[in-house]
Amino acid sequence: MTIVYKARWVLPIEGLPIDNGAIAVDEGRLVDVGKARAISAGTIHDLGDCILLPGFVNAHTHLELSCYRGMVPPMPLWEWFERLMTLIYGPGGPKPGQESVLAGAAESLAAGVTCVGDISRTGVHIATLRSSPIRKVCFLELISGAMQPPNDAASLAAMLDQAMTACQPDVLRLGVSPHTLYTVTWSDLCKAGDLARERRVPLTIHLAETSDEVEWLVHGTGPLADMLSKWKLPCASSSIRGSAIELLKMAGLLRLKPLLAHVNYISSREVASLAASQATVVWCPRSHRFFGHEPHRWQKMLAAGINVCIGTDSLASNETLSILDELRFVRRSVPAAEPDLLLEMGTIRGAKGLGLDARIGTLQLGKWADFAVVPWDAHGPRLPAANLLDGNQCVTRVWIGGDEIRRP
Repeated sequence: MTIVYKARWVLPIEGLPIDNGAIAVDEGRLVDVGKARAISAGTIHDLGDCILLPGFVNAHTHLELSCYRGMVPPMPLWEWFERLMTLIYGPGGPKPGQESVLAGAAESLAAGVTCVGDISRTGVHIATLRSSPIRKVCFLELISGAMQPPNDAASLAAMLDQAMTACQPDVLRLGVSPHTLYTVTWSDLCKAGDLARERRVPLTIHLAETSDEVEWLVHGTGPLADMLSKWKLPCASSSIRGSAIELLKMAGLLRLKPLLAHVNYISSREVASLAASQATVVWCPRSHRFFGHEPHRWQKMLAAGINVCIGTDSLASNETLSILDELRFVRRSVPAAEPDLLLEMGTIRGAKGLGLDARIGTLQLGKWADFAVVPWDAHGPRLPAANLLDGNQCVTRVWIGGDEIRRP
């Protein structure tokens, strides 16, 4: 049965905003998008004075760390990491578990996020996410020599095959995530790329997150060299040197069009090289501020043709898992940023980075009916994208595959 949803504004993202618009949904997919007066076949639901838009896409998060919200104050990354490891492995503190993962998924849905790219350190919580309606790409994270697997390429392949049993068509997909260029050996890095290629799954990696990382990759010196020796990781003795982008290219990972998390410290030359690769960069604005990084080059990346999207990182370094909150933060920080472009970064660009842009991220015929509703701000700007990002109205209703997940 076709259901028609009418709203004051429909923001397809792909195309102009539609005043007094509507979408028609049948069997979980969009079968019409346009002016409300032109769509009449089906049961009509008038959502009233609101903005209807695609569900947000959080392209980089760690749902299993949701239990650490507010437990570590803002500080440089390495200090934060040490504090977090003490909480995770020390006595008395909360531990990542099923409740943490499901709470993070529920909070994401309540904020209008209908799809996440989630990093799972050991993969044990991937099956847990089957019970959440949120769409997800779950990335198994590899750290060479870690206490728990995946700790080499072989264990990554074995755990990926095992986790395949949890997959759900259109709802739960798998990917691989060599953690960073400094916590994964060169051999494991190349094999992780081969695995992604052979299994036809996406690959993501934390990249150029700190200036210390850049120094270690190029020269093998600096604070990170000391930390790797302290952690006794096998990559501490690596002799392969180069910039982050050069190393990805040497390892064959750029051919995979990877999803690159953070990319806070790269040169103009690397920006140009990255643009030619068709990789996606996930910028996490509020987590970026949390760690006190230098200003991100997201605007220059966009100008160079790089697909830049938005993530939240985890609640251990952020206040919420809301992409709308992230976009509003960017809008306040950079008032000249175009609201329509920011909404692209929070929807279709994230979908593209996860390899799902043919199915989600815009309101177009044939795509899954994943959408959210935000009340119109009567005191805000008249243009809908600016009204959404300059206001403080919260998401009130959410649909995934045509099923309403959150009701007022």
